[in-house]
Amino acid sequence: MRNLRILRKITTTTGFNKFTASFVTYLLVASGILYLAEPSLHSYGDSLWYAFVTATTVGYGDLVATTILGRIICVTLTLYGLIFFGCLSGVIVNYYSELNKK
Repeated sequence: MRNLRILRKITTTTGFNKFTASFVTYLLVASGILYLAEPSLHSYGDSLWYAFVTATTVGYGDLVATTILGRIICVTLTLYGLIFFGCLSGVIVNYYSELNKK
């Protein structure tokens, strides 16, 4: 329980909880736009999968953006994902540093 309080304090202090909410929201919205814009995405689940793979920079290559709008969304997803996961690693390191201090 104490560890969760430390984690909550770190995410609240750094504003990472708001950043996480904005990342997830953008991921869901971008999935919807990709579903409407890309002819190769046949379901919202496919577009959500593609958005997640793009945001995490895994890039399996099973799905590809072909339209200009889809490519723009993918570039922003990639940049947002790089920033998000970079900050996430910083928050995790900060969490364990605070935990070791106590």
